[in-house]
Amino acid sequence: MDSQCGQLAVDEVGAGKSDFRGRNDGIERSRKSSCMPEVDVVPLPNVSSSLEGLSVDDGEASLSVIDIYGDEVESHRTSDLEGQESNGMVNGATGASPGVFRSNGIEEQGFDRYGFKKQNNFISEKEYDEWWQEYSQYCVRRKHKWKLFMEKSGLPLDNDSPYRFPSRSEKLRRYVRKGIPAEWRGNAWWHFARGQEKLNKNRGLYDKLLSQMNEKGKKRVITDLDVIERDLHRTFPDNIHFQREKFQDDEPIMIRSLRRVLVAFSWYNPKIGYCQSMNFLAGLLLLFLDEERAFWMLVIITSRYLPGVHNVNLEGVNIDQGVLMLCVREYLPEFWRFIVPFPNQPSSLSYNQNSSLGKNEFLYKLPPITLCTASWFMGCFVGVLPIESTLRVWDCLFYEESHFLFKTSLAIMKLSEQELLKGKPFRTLRQQSIPNGNENTREIQSSQDEAEMEIFQIVQSFPKRLLNPNDIFDKIIFKKRIPLNKLDQNEIDRCRKYVAAQRQKYKNFHEIMGSDRTSSGNSLSVTADLTSNRHFGINVEDTGLGITSQDLHSDKSASELINSALSSEVYGFKRGLSGVHWNNSIKEKVRQMRKKKVISDDQLKSND
Repeated sequence: MDSQCGQLAVDEVGAGKSDFRGRNDGIERSRKSSCMPEVDVVPLPNVSSSLEGLSVDDGEASLSVIDIYGDEVESHRTSDLEGQESNGMVNGATGASPGVFRSNGIEEQGFDRYGFKKQNNFISEKEYDEWWQEYSQYCVRRKHKWKLFMEKSGLPLDNDSPYRFPSRSEKLRRYVRKGIPAEWRGNAWWHFARGQEKLNKNRGLYDKLLSQMNEKGKKRVITDLDVIERDLHRTFPDNIHFQREKFQDDEPIMIRSLRRVLVAFSWYNPKIGYCQSMNFLAGLLLLFLDEERAFWMLVIITSRYLPGVHNVNLEGVNIDQGVLMLCVREYLPEFWRFIVPFPNQPSSLSYNQNSSLGKNEFLYKLPPITLCTASWFMGCFVGVLPIESTLRVWDCLFYEESHFLFKTSLAIMKLSEQELLKGKPFRTLRQQSIPNGNENTREIQSSQDEAEMEIFQIVQSFPKRLLNPNDIFDKIIFKKRIPLNKLDQNEIDRCRKYVAAQRQKYKNFHEIMGSDRTSSGNSLSVTADLTSNRHFGINVEDTGLGITSQDLHSDKSASELINSALSSEVYGFKRGLSGVHWNNSIKEKVRQMRKKKVISDDQLKSND
């Protein structure tokens, strides 16, 4: 995939920009992001003609990209797996893998099996081919094991397109983590996300939405349609299925399907409408699912897996970034040092300096690194990781729920630690941890700014080089001894509630401080991501912090009040009993050692 696709760029760390929707709320982002690469954009049709093109009469509405392009979906054995036909392997082209989407020989033209260019700014075509030669064999072996697993479970393969899968188990989770066969993915995602339940409750609604928009809903969708049209041809500019060839007069079928899905969604869920990054979510779904199922999967993703993330105020993404920062502090203390690197020096990233916000300040003033990591969640790693790694994450997302997005984020950060330790951020961290009175403050600040920018660049670019999904899974996810793997969905749900409550309390407090000042005349400063969205139904007599408006005029300063109220509510991660017992046993051994030392010292004194 293109190195820029789906990545939310910023012009400079910490700079205030407009967000994805062009609004000034939530985590602020540049409207011109790198998920909108510079491409030759087809002139936009007028609103009227676009709406008229939303008819579901087109035959491709019920097809996935595999059906549309007549791809052969079959297992091909590689050169070193000869002689295994008896195990269900089907002989095919040399070096091909199961589920290779052979669209008019695109693999021979520098594209991968999904239609994406192999080469980008971070990975050369040679590197891709060397990796694929080995990984394609891995795919063949995994599909063979999947087939045996399905047969033992008594489930039909239905012409190599199963729609039923084994019951949930540790074995199935392990198989999903090692990758679902590419040509099974659409049905597997649909099954694990319980998409059929959603469709059964809303039979015919998708067609009805499109027909209603054609007839009488034009005025209501004009605003979103303008933005959708602008993004349609920016969706996967490096994918052959989404781009019109020079010899083609009509739009690609995938673009027409994508338009219908996005416009129908904006009509179906006006609280979200259309938010940038949704074009990539829907586009990837359309590679594996027919149009109606892709629509309902987009509904499921935005409601169940990413609650509130794409809403107009984007508070959901702010909450998830707060949760991610809590998890980094808990599970990756070494990486956390790079997020809050210079506690003894003045710095834009030094969150411990302002005592008025206490230990939870990073939940209200999200660290600049979240300018990068927010896109990881909004696009579910589309354009952040190479396509094969992205799809492996999506396999686990639909089976294990949204906590896997956090686990993946932590895994990427864990893998990037070595690169951070080699570069300037670590040297600066080591040099600046202890203040040196001889150094010029301006030089210190400049050095820290450079280190902080390098941290941001590493976090932004490192995942784009993770071509092999097994670098994430084998090195991190499958290692039980790595603490971050204790993270589960219950923990994430608890974290989300906690962060949401903390941010709400802080907003309530700020609402009062907007008009009331403390006795000392100081008002609370607030970051850009909290200054809008004043529609939370605030009770001016109770901020939710146990602080009333009268308290703000007492002798105790407002900053001390907010500090005492919020700092006392520190989130506690659940720890297993084994960890508690281990800690207790260590403490007991230390006590015994100290006791023996005291007895020994007393004996020496008595001998003297």
